Amino acid sequence: MNNKSSYIAKGGLFVTLSVIVLYLTTILQFNTLFMLGVASAIIPLCLISTNLNNSILVFAASSLLCYFLVPVKSIWVLYTFLFGPYGIVKFLLERLRNVPLEIILKLLYFNSLTLLNFYIYKSFFVPNFTLNYNIVLIIIGAQFAFYLFDYALTVFINSVRKYRF
Repeated sequence: MNNKSSYIAKGGLFVTLSVIVLYLTTILQFNTLFMLGVASAIIPLCLISTNLNNSILVFAASSLLCYFLVPVKSIWVLYTFLFGPYGIVKFLLERLRNVPLEIILKLLYFNSLTLLNFYIYKSFFVPNFTLNYNIVLIIIGAQFAFYLFDYALTVFINSVRKYRF
């Protein structure tokens, strides 16, 4: 099987796997963020086994299918605007080979897209949403959780590279 048809076949499998995990996120209503993290790990897996262009297509197809197939649209918003593209963003940022700059840019990505997700959620889903907690503590906790997520994704990527299929 030549490279192009192999990439198409793998891309189809990755799209299917992404949609299944995202649909399971709505069925298993606990561990939503964990399931979104699992779904976001599929894109780096696609990057390792195919290439960047194919991974972008897998993300786009997964997002589009998720919009039509997953009944909870907030899952679609979180995947499409934060978790889904993070594998591609991580890949591009880590090619810089400058760890402090990578961390700053990753946190900038996370903070800006978290604010965008909050605005979308508040505008379209719950217009009268208010936070009853200290916003500074929420931001610090979210950044810490994001850093742990980034570390876990890095460990996953390194273990997949070690046992490349």
